[in-house]
Amino acid sequence: MTASEEKSAQDPGEHLSPDQHSRETAERLRTAVAELTSQLRPFPGFFGMSTIQAIELELPAGSGFQPPPELGCVVVLPDGEISELDLKNIPGPDGPADVDQVEEFTELDLPPEQYIAYATVAVRLLQAEIERRGGAGP
Repeated sequence: MTASEEKSAQDPGEHLSPDQHSRETAERLRTAVAELTSQLRPFPGFFGMSTIQAIELELPAGSGFQPPPELGCVVVLPDGEISELDLKNIPGPDGPADVDQVEEFTELDLPPEQYIAYATVAVRLLQAEIERRGGAGP
């Protein structure tokens, strides 16, 4: 086996198209996010709430991606899914002054490049939370 054949055998990703490479990178990140979320038990509450377990994902300035204007709050959930969170206020049982909150999660079908951007933020935030907790796993 020549050196170039050996290198190709070791690096099967070398001959991927940019689209294939993006899809494979997104899948590897999906697995990494799921593994990291499984290490956080209990999962953090959304802005300190005890009723919603989610971590908000904001793309940093200069990330190269602008989320579509119709896209609301993007979060990572305890199962590793990256979803949109929609919080709705509804009238409570005790009249108009009483308001209940209902959360709705919509799984996002993002193009690989956008998924990579959000998943990269998720990995960074999840690793920081694991370190903050002292690296303790499940």
